[in-house]
Amino acid sequence: MLDLLARCISGSVDWAQRRSHARRLRGYPGIAAGASVGVGSKLIGPKENFHIGAHSYLNQAHLSCGPGSRVVIGNGCAIGYNVSIKAITHHMDKPTRNAAGPMWHVERDIVIGDDCWIGDNVFIREGVVLGDNTIVGANSVVTQSFPGNQVIAGIPARVIRER
Repeated sequence: MLDLLARCISGSVDWAQRRSHARRLRGYPGIAAGASVGVGSKLIGPKENFHIGAHSYLNQAHLSCGPGSRVVIGNGCAIGYNVSIKAITHHMDKPTRNAAGPMWHVERDIVIGDDCWIGDNVFIREGVVLGDNTIVGANSVVTQSFPGNQVIAGIPARVIRER
């Protein structure tokens, strides 16, 4: 009996989280109706600066941008678990807030083309552009741009082979 009650409560909590998440995502004008953003995903920054194409999905990803940068994900992309896509970062000359004033930021757009597959635990830094049909291997750190039809992996990511 207690097991049944626990499953009912757990199911109700899951339902409430999904419903709340869906309501929150409706406030993002650049997310296509056919896109799927996982419940554990975090989008931090101005809502109008995120663009996610139709048929793309994100599994518990973390996307960040600022007022001067955008994160653009094309159509038909698969973004794995624990992927971090950050179009904004701290400036090396003033990375923290202190008595001298606020921290400084560096912002540059990140653009991921259509039909890309980003493996789990990938980090993509500001200013990176990935062309269409790019595959990024799990646990990679992408520090530079790559043309389309590439398989890239590593720290830092490099071309493994052509698609």
